[in-house]
Amino acid sequence: MARATIKSIAKETGYSVGTVSNALRGAASVKEKTRQEIQAAATRLGYRVNMDGLKLRTNKSYRIAVLVSVSPDAAEEWEGVEFTRILAGISAALQGSRYEMSVFNVADIPDAMATLARIVQDGLADGVIFSGTLHGDPRIVYLQQNAFPFVTMGMSDSETPHAFVDFDSQAAAFDATARLVRLGHRRIALVNPPTELIYARQRQTGYEQALANAQIAPDPALIFNGPTTARTGQHSFDALMRLPDRPTACICANEAMTLGVLSAAHAAGFQVGRDLVVISTDDLQLSRYFVPPPSTYYVPIEETSRLLGEYMLKALDGADPSETQKKIRATLIERQPDTPAPQTASIK
Repeated sequence: MARATIKSIAKETGYSVGTVSNALRGAASVKEKTRQEIQAAATRLGYRVNMDGLKLRTNKSYRIAVLVSVSPDAAEEWEGVEFTRILAGISAALQGSRYEMSVFNVADIPDAMATLARIVQDGLADGVIFSGTLHGDPRIVYLQQNAFPFVTMGMSDSETPHAFVDFDSQAAAFDATARLVRLGHRRIALVNPPTELIYARQRQTGYEQALANAQIAPDPALIFNGPTTARTGQHSFDALMRLPDRPTACICANEAMTLGVLSAAHAAGFQVGRDLVVISTDDLQLSRYFVPPPSTYYVPIEETSRLLGEYMLKALDGADPSETQKKIRATLIERQPDTPAPQTASIK
């Protein structure tokens, strides 16, 4: 049996050689239905790309680098829970294209910068995906200076537009705060990520806007910043409960922090839902198993991460950044009844 070629696939499907070629290389100009039809025919005919020859001809690696932040704290038990889903979504988006995913573990920004320099200078990948965007992010500056394609999980303050997918942190924090205000809460704590992260500022802005709408002055003592870990949740609860005027409600930036708050509250004899209302604004659907399960603002991370891969392919194909930017609004999952503010948060 003769080896399948682009011409034989074109004959089989009725599409032009150019369309078949574009579909097999994952070009964004080809409609998804057409790409799937051509890919199915290629698989049926046993078509295989000579990747070594293709790499030599195009001077491309056909790899997408994904930077994964690994905590230097080996005892951090939440490490990897989110990134496994992110990697799965990106991998799903790359299926059917010629690109494969390469994962690079980085400990901090200097490590990430050194890794990016190797990727760009040594041609280890054709594009980069990373998360945790910072104010004045040096990774973005470097990649833009080198005209190297990238997609971020999170917006940035870069003056030059770029591809990104983001969870609308500001809207989620606003909605969560406004919900608590309607229930009569006036002392609402915010357990937030480190201030250098873009989405930490977005969450605080939404939180403060909701308070301002209710004519409640923000109290800096009620805002606790730290790594998005369960340990930070525990520390924040301990610090907040030492305040002379303690909060009656708490908004946590993610489920890990929420778990820490719930654990510390239980250890201190607080009844969550009666003495303290807790809401999470970044749900991986793990909190349904917490005791008690908190209300959360949910974003389907599989959909979000799949978009990262899709936008990466589009960026590699030269798409305008306006076509590769999306903010996803979270959906409230009510796992706890609306609890009015208690008169006093007391220990049993």
